[in-house]
Amino acid sequence: MNDITKKVLGGISIAILAGVAGAGIANTMIEPETVIQTMIQEKLVEVPVETLIEVPFETIVEVPVEVDNMNLELVLNHIYDNDGNIEYLTDDLDDDEIGLIVDRIVFINDIKSLAVVEVENEFADLMDKEEFTFGNETVRFDEDDIERVRVKSDGDDLIIDSVDFEDLDADVLVEVKFEQDDVRYLAVCNVEFKDGVVDDIDLESVELRD
Repeated sequence: MNDITKKVLGGISIAILAGVAGAGIANTMIEPETVIQTMIQEKLVEVPVETLIEVPFETIVEVPVEVDNMNLELVLNHIYDNDGNIEYLTDDLDDDEIGLIVDRIVFINDIKSLAVVEVENEFADLMDKEEFTFGNETVRFDEDDIERVRVKSDGDDLIIDSVDFEDLDADVLVEVKFEQDDVRYLAVCNVEFKDGVVDDIDLESVELRD
């Protein structure tokens, strides 16, 4: 091989090596080595929590009351007159004492009737010499001038203010409409019962009415 041929081959070898090297460098620059690193990150995740809430509710309990043809009307009328609000008859009773409801209704009806009679008999005397102020005017009542007296006697018009069935004590409020000197008034009387009989009567209030 002559010198010219050696030079040509040498040049080709150098060119090939240069190309390979250049390709390696190019590959290194274009496709750099990728390093995978594993990282652990803490993340706060909100988890919904169910809460048990106690909600009070009312339960309707049916309580049987023994009635017969003799007292059925009595019980029904009392319930009707009081719009069904007769808890005061049962508050302190045990289950085996429900039968006492009828006796209590009889007692209530009796003292209501007695209270009306007491007010009718004592009202004029109770009002005599009493003074009440209405606005800027003070009125002195006189039993001789009081007229058109009407005692409200319907069962639903009478109010049991307090009652003790065991001792047969009670307060009954009775309303009375009346007039004096052509002015109309409404009075409220409180009839007190002890041991089932009238013990006292008081004048609770007097107001003007239309």
